[in-house]
Amino acid sequence: MKILVTGHKGFIGAIIYSNFRKKYQEVDGIDAGDQIPDKKYDYIIHLGARTLIRLSKDKPYEYFQDNLDLSMRILELARKHDSIVVYPTSGSESEATNPYSLAKKQVVEWIELYHNLYGLRRHVLKFYNIYGPTSRKGAVYLFCNAALKGEPVTVYGDGNHVRDFIHVNDVSRCIDLILDGKVQEGHHEIGTGKGTSVNGLIEIVENATGVKLEVAHREYILPEAEALYAKKPLLKETIPIEDGVKEVLEELKKERSGSL
Repeated sequence: MKILVTGHKGFIGAIIYSNFRKKYQEVDGIDAGDQIPDKKYDYIIHLGARTLIRLSKDKPYEYFQDNLDLSMRILELARKHDSIVVYPTSGSESEATNPYSLAKKQVVEWIELYHNLYGLRRHVLKFYNIYGPTSRKGAVYLFCNAALKGEPVTVYGDGNHVRDFIHVNDVSRCIDLILDGKVQEGHHEIGTGKGTSVNGLIEIVENATGVKLEVAHREYILPEAEALYAKKPLLKETIPIEDGVKEVLEELKKERSGSL
C-alpha cells in the first residue's frame, strides 16, 4: 500500500506518519512548502493546514492558501490517480465564523463535489479537540503547563462551554481502521462522544497536580459554540481524559527535568 501524509511534521501528522511507516511499506510525507509528488497513492491522508482559529482572523489569505488552495491541489492529485482521500475537518466548521472554519467547510464541499462528479472516494473526519504528550498548543497542554509552572491560565468566556477532548493515539487508531478497510467510506466523527467543559478540564488538571490554577477570564475573540462534541464517534472506547492529562503531565515533567 502506498500512502501520502501531508502535514507530517505537525503534531498529529508526525504521530500518524511514524505509526504508519512501521506498518506499511511505502509512506511518503510532505509539509508546508514541499512539492507534491506526482505519484499514485492508494491513500492520501491530508493533514497539512494552518490550525489556530484565533490566528486565522489576522491572516485570512494565508489560511486560504494553506488550507483551501493546498486541498484543491491534493484533490486534483487524487482525481488523476484514483486515490482515496482522508481529510480532517473540524467540529467548528458547522458554524463558520472565522477564516479557518470557513476554509474547512469549503474543502468538504469541494470533496463532495469531486465525489459526485468524478467518483472520488473519501473519508471526511470531523476532528474534535485533539491532545497528546507531544502537543504544544490547546487547552490540555496550556493548563497542564501552567499548573507545573505555577502560572495563571486564560479562559475565554465563562468556561462552561463544552468540548470533546480526544487523545492523538485514538485518532491514529481511527485512521488505521480506515486503511485496513474496516470503515465504510463517508463522513465520521473523531471524538470521544463525551463533553468536558473548560472548567471541568481545569478541575481535572488541578486534581492530577494538586495545584489550584489561577484563572483570568476574557471575552471571546470570535464567536464560539457553547457545545461541540461527537454525537456518533467512530471509536466506542477511547482513552479517558483523566488518563490523558496524566500522560501529558508526565511528559512535561520529563522535559523540565531534562532542561534543568
